Amino acid sequence: MMETPRPKLNIAMVCDPIGSNKSGVVISTLRFARLLKERGHNVIFIGAQSKEHQDHSEHYGIKTYRYRSLPVPKSGGWNLAFPTVKELKKVFQEEKIEIVHLILPMSGAIVAIKAAKALKIKIVAHSHSQPENLFMDMPKIFRPALDHLWNKYLAWVYGQAQMLIYPTEMARSLLDKLAKKNQPSVVISNGIDLAEFKPVATQNFYEKFNIPKNKIKLLFVGRLFPEKSIDTLIKAVPYIISEYKEVQVMIVGGGHLRGKLEKLARSLSISQAVTFLGLVSEEDKIIAYNACDIFVLPSLAELEGMVVLEAMVCGKPIVIADAKMSASRYLVNGNGLLFKTQDYKDLAQQVLKLVKDEELRRKMGEASSKNIQQYDIHKSVELLEKVYYKVLEEKQDVLR
Repeated sequence: MMETPRPKLNIAMVCDPIGSNKSGVVISTLRFARLLKERGHNVIFIGAQSKEHQDHSEHYGIKTYRYRSLPVPKSGGWNLAFPTVKELKKVFQEEKIEIVHLILPMSGAIVAIKAAKALKIKIVAHSHSQPENLFMDMPKIFRPALDHLWNKYLAWVYGQAQMLIYPTEMARSLLDKLAKKNQPSVVISNGIDLAEFKPVATQNFYEKFNIPKNKIKLLFVGRLFPEKSIDTLIKAVPYIISEYKEVQVMIVGGGHLRGKLEKLARSLSISQAVTFLGLVSEEDKIIAYNACDIFVLPSLAELEGMVVLEAMVCGKPIVIADAKMSASRYLVNGNGLLFKTQDYKDLAQQVLKLVKDEELRRKMGEASSKNIQQYDIHKSVELLEKVYYKVLEEKQDVLR
């Protein structure tokens, strides 16, 4: 017998910084929303006003409701949204919202929870937040107290949801302790569109950013924030080029540490070997992945590591910090190497193994292309859709 087609859903995704920056969580949210829309669902965003986006409008084809906001210092363009409960209730009623999906536990989520509960709308909460990503700029003496307060707040947010979504098993093991006892949860990878990151020509890219074409190119992509530990990569460069001079490091991304990192490169007399590309277009980011020979992520904290998935889909070998709070280390499986956390000398040694061995780079790149198949975003969207239906049907068993 043919299955009866399920009704299309009306979904509100609450993500304060939607459209105001290019963080992994924002990119992931956009990808999920667009694919859900392609499957026939009605998806709206609840977000914050920003300099670029002041009014209700469409963002990448998704209707977006924006509200008064405050900027988050040293956040790279994050804004906190401050709608009223009355405003969100009105939107949820007009859009006939059935699922409120909390992407980030920010101010918009608090109001969305209150509005959803008042209207008896089901809530799904995504786990995209680690204290390590929030308080690295704070003096160490304050971090334990801030972590404690943040975890109490997260426990409250998660406790309002009928289902929790984690991007990896490691994220679930770290954060499930904050959930209510026997609270339903599921692991859904952020995934990657296997067709989006196709091989592209790189010549114009080299000229645009003044990058030497014939050098071995290392690539980092991400926010220039403390938890990314980019200084570890920069400090490794003198040790790398002392053994193999023809190496160029490309750093893609923006953040408040850029000036400090550029100063570090100058102090080590390696400015010519390190290119800061800044924030780039999605097209140039894809070209950067294609242009590099090795992808490096020295990050101390990652709940998955979307940039690693992006490098893998481009068939690149990866070098990842073996950091306790980083799920990205589990993506290394015959397709790259691990190095000791914040150990720039060990990072240099691991990079040199690949720099000096073209055949090893080729084999590990092929392994990345093979391994990435299990992270097809279409599979993730199918599972997310299944979660929505289960929540609406009140079949809230844990999906493990």
